[in-house]
Amino acid sequence: MSTIGNIFQQTNPYEKFVQQLVQLESQTKVRYEIQKGIQNEKKTAIGAVSSAISKFVSSIEELQDPINKPFHPLSAISSNKDTVTVDPVSTLKRPATFGITIDRLASNDIMLSQIMSGSSTNLADLGDGTIDITIGDKTESISVLATYEDDDGITQQKTNSQILEDFSKSIDDLFGDEARANRFIVSGDDVQFSIQSLETGFDNRIQFSGATGFLSDVTANSSRVTPEAELNALFTIDGVNFERGQNQIDDAVEGLSFTLKNATGEKEELAVNRDLKKARSNVDGFISAFNEMNRTIRDRTFIDTEADRRGPLQDNRSIRNLTLGLRQTGLLAVDGVNEGEASRLSEIGISFKNDGTMFVEDSDLLTEMLTERPDEVARLFTDENSAVSLMRDEADAFINSENGILSTIENGFDQKIERLDNKIAAQERFLTRFEQEQRERFNQLQAIIDQGDAQFAQIMNFRNSLGF
Repeated sequence: MSTIGNIFQQTNPYEKFVQQLVQLESQTKVRYEIQKGIQNEKKTAIGAVSSAISKFVSSIEELQDPINKPFHPLSAISSNKDTVTVDPVSTLKRPATFGITIDRLASNDIMLSQIMSGSSTNLADLGDGTIDITIGDKTESISVLATYEDDDGITQQKTNSQILEDFSKSIDDLFGDEARANRFIVSGDDVQFSIQSLETGFDNRIQFSGATGFLSDVTANSSRVTPEAELNALFTIDGVNFERGQNQIDDAVEGLSFTLKNATGEKEELAVNRDLKKARSNVDGFISAFNEMNRTIRDRTFIDTEADRRGPLQDNRSIRNLTLGLRQTGLLAVDGVNEGEASRLSEIGISFKNDGTMFVEDSDLLTEMLTERPDEVARLFTDENSAVSLMRDEADAFINSENGILSTIENGFDQKIERLDNKIAAQERFLTRFEQEQRERFNQLQAIIDQGDAQFAQIMNFRNSLGF
């Protein structure tokens, strides 16, 4: 016969009932978590919108920086890149063409000793060597011993090869950035010492002084690969003669940097021209930044009633209306413009579509304006009363770090998330207590059942003893 306890154990409702009760009581926490997820989604959307607006504002600020000359960009080319190359133009003010003739390149100073027998000790016979070396504005004193002690403690003379090797190492240690020295094995037993300045030009030439001992002999009999007087570069620009200690030139023509590559003595040209491709790219970059911002905002504020879909920021009217407001501002004219001059973006070929997208409606007109009337184009982007400047101010009001609209909205989301976190934590504490209480109640119920089961067993035993 089954007892009451057996029946309870067979159905085993204890843990299942507890979990079901806890799950029922968890609905409030689930609602809070869903609400928190919505707020986090909105906060993420605000971050994407803020980033897109910042890029748009930055694109305008770059166009308005006079150093950039975005509507008057210049590019430079050389008629012969094997002879002279031109660096990107930075501060040149206007197009120009320069004739350049390179007669001599700047050279590194190289000094070579005489070739001598490496195994001979004739240098050591002259005694320890000392010398002062000057390269550029640096002077160092060097001392090199002519002898050494062998493993038995006996003083031995160094070979010529050893002396030149030690001299080279001393120079490398003291002039690591200014010079390089080597002892070369020319052929067989013959060796030769070489020292080379690492910077070109007469001012960086190698100078020896105060030599004693064997170094007096080594340096006195050294020869230069290039005469001192010919270490500097010589070139002519438009009839003006220049002499420079380096081949990278940035101080001959203001705003123009170039590198001398080959001394041909032939006239070449350095041409600085208007870069219309770059100017158009600057305008296209502004349009692209606006459209990215417009797309980002529309993707997060859309309302599709037919499909019952909405963007996470669809209830933020101020964000949803930003691109509409910017488009209306973009149609405004600049005040104080002379008759016949461009006063609106539409007058240089830029317009808007119904969905707020900015585009170049008349590419030929824009090219013509950038080519023939770049100052008018620049005014539409840089004048403080221009539509573009007003668009910048409107957009910046949303992302201003101190009191920007997006910052205020995001702070609201943070506060809601914090309150929801507190409510979720409170619900978790409640559920922990609730689960514990339910287990205690079922434990009490189990104890009652166990007691009833015991009493039932006693009664059945008593009946059996009576023969029933």
